Amino acid sequence: MNQVQLAKALGLNQSAIAHIEGGRNDATDEMIKAISFQTGFPVSFFTQGEAPSFSLGTLMFRARVAMTARERQIAYRYAQVAYEVAERLTQGVEEIPVRLPHIEEEPVKAAHVMRLSLGIPDNEPIPKVISPLEKCGVFVLALPLHSHSQDAFSLWAGDGKRPVIALFADKSGDRIRWNVSHELRHLTARANGSLAEIETDANLFAAEFLMPEKAMLSEIVPPVTLSRMMELKAKWGVAIQALVRRAFELEMITERQYRYLFEQIGRHGWRTNEPVSVAVEKPRVLRAMAEAVYGIPLDYKTIATNMRLPYSLTKALFEGHAGTAATAKRGQVLAFKPSVSSSSGRERPS
Repeated sequence: MNQVQLAKALGLNQSAIAHIEGGRNDATDEMIKAISFQTGFPVSFFTQGEAPSFSLGTLMFRARVAMTARERQIAYRYAQVAYEVAERLTQGVEEIPVRLPHIEEEPVKAAHVMRLSLGIPDNEPIPKVISPLEKCGVFVLALPLHSHSQDAFSLWAGDGKRPVIALFADKSGDRIRWNVSHELRHLTARANGSLAEIETDANLFAAEFLMPEKAMLSEIVPPVTLSRMMELKAKWGVAIQALVRRAFELEMITERQYRYLFEQIGRHGWRTNEPVSVAVEKPRVLRAMAEAVYGIPLDYKTIATNMRLPYSLTKALFEGHAGTAATAKRGQVLAFKPSVSSSSGRERPS
């Protein structure tokens, strides 16, 4: 709802809602109850304390390119709520330190430094992209949203103390891996230059991070065909189109070959629906903390009450994250222990 829609539902002027949102007027108890009824959020949601700091992050410049103001606001609010839930859950688990390095080198070198810091071999495919970052203290949050114009955004929340990557739902595995890698650059380096230069920098980082030049020089050999790119997609977990662009950027194919391959991609209808499925890696940290505090299976009704959220939103937030059933091998996903103060999960974070 925008202000006009909510005001109309409440039988008020839009200015009355604007004054309340702006902190110029206080809502009466009766008005809060009416807002609660119209929005589906419990009264307790509107009477809680001040929210932790949560900036727009990369949404500030992404919105100028593809998103409407409404889409940006919806994405921002969903991510803000998800982060608030994560922050409350941290009160019931052992401390989650942030070990994400800041790397100011040029993007190609930075990608190699990042691989080294994450313990990933320099010229091998990265099996998991999200898990290593979560182990470094990054909150990767899956939003129950669908967007044709946006895939992800990132920021430092909580007064700049917690790195956050927000992912939109319904994206393919290869797009998620690229988006996370792209946002990783934004989190670990200062933004310098124009919007185009900032995005080019992040794309160069993501390309070298996921498809190291040295490895590609031995993997992409003449003749460069789409069938070979399909094989490499399965191995490296990146899109066929990304591999073709990488081959062109590394001068392994000519501009004519590059255009021909993309013509073939378009003719096959692969621009929006590529062959070869890459497994979707779901973030784990939010659900792992909830399982440590509330036990397994999660009681969404209790969590919704404690988090002051609607049941449907609570359930959608957690179901976008990997549960214990996704743990095929030890160490692949995060597991948290309840903090001593939480009495092994019996007490719930407020």
